[in-house]
Amino acid sequence: MAEPDPTPESEAALAQAREWGIHTIPVPTPFAVGRVNCYLVEGDPLTLIDAGPRSEKSMQGLEEGVKAAGYEVEDIELVVATHQHIDHIGQISTVVGRSGAGVAAIDLVVPRLAEFNWGSEQEDQMAVDLMVRYGVPMDIANMLKEVTASFRDLGAPVTVTHPFRAGESITMGSREYQTFHRPGHSPSDTVFWDEDRKLMFGGDHLLSHISSNPLISKRLDGSSGRTKSLINYRESLKATAAMPVEIMLSGHGLAITDHADLIEKRLAGQDRRTEKIFKLVAEGHDSAHAVANAIWGDIALTQAYLTLSEVIGHLDILVADGRVVEVEGEDRSTFEVVS
Repeated sequence: MAEPDPTPESEAALAQAREWGIHTIPVPTPFAVGRVNCYLVEGDPLTLIDAGPRSEKSMQGLEEGVKAAGYEVEDIELVVATHQHIDHIGQISTVVGRSGAGVAAIDLVVPRLAEFNWGSEQEDQMAVDLMVRYGVPMDIANMLKEVTASFRDLGAPVTVTHPFRAGESITMGSREYQTFHRPGHSPSDTVFWDEDRKLMFGGDHLLSHISSNPLISKRLDGSSGRTKSLINYRESLKATAAMPVEIMLSGHGLAITDHADLIEKRLAGQDRRTEKIFKLVAEGHDSAHAVANAIWGDIALTQAYLTLSEVIGHLDILVADGRVVEVEGEDRSTFEVVS
């Protein structure tokens, strides 16, 4: 996936952030989304927000960025996780091993990070079960599980030493940031808000060039069932749109200076997709997999769960609105329009 070209507005936002002692470090990843933006925040404690996946190439990118800011990885005193995805937390344990840094994350995600390997296996099995229930052939679901498992070495367990609850403030680089839980893209998405500067670290909650995929996941509270990711994500976006953010530093892509307008576009795009999916169900595409095929055709194996998650998210909205009903069979769920 091509990364977006800088705009004058995004460049000005990054320049302002640098004046505040905030350095953007694009770290390579092997994923289609491209580089992940990590942020080094000067002050006490010297803070790294996200760390990239665990690999030699990613560590080299992180080291170069930290050094360009005038520091060494060993100088980092606190690492903060925006959410649980491997391209953001995979390398945290390596950084901690070299620096002795503490780790901060929202309390909901602490067990998931600590039990990274077990949690990843549970997520992978849930994805297989979900895909099969919603129409994906078993052989494709199992192939995708193998592909996903092959990426597991890019992560490692993380011990959170500074858990915080949503709404609490944490100190990063000598400034206080208020924390907000914004589930949707993942169940643990957290944003960090500096009200005086109108600055937000947004993780993958909102990206400049692509719509964050509301990936269906296991619930972090340990309860059975799956997240209603798109419904949650829309609520989170609306909450963020109401805030007076002037600069959002995101997990991928460009700095955002028009967050409310961008969120409006994202929500409108989701509304259009919901209507398209409603029409496809009305035409007889009765499984989430059939709907995904009707929209995207043959897709890359690595994208199968992403697209299925998106379709199920829109079907969740239609079910919640009473326009579509989910018919749950013993091992397969189908959808039909409410007459």
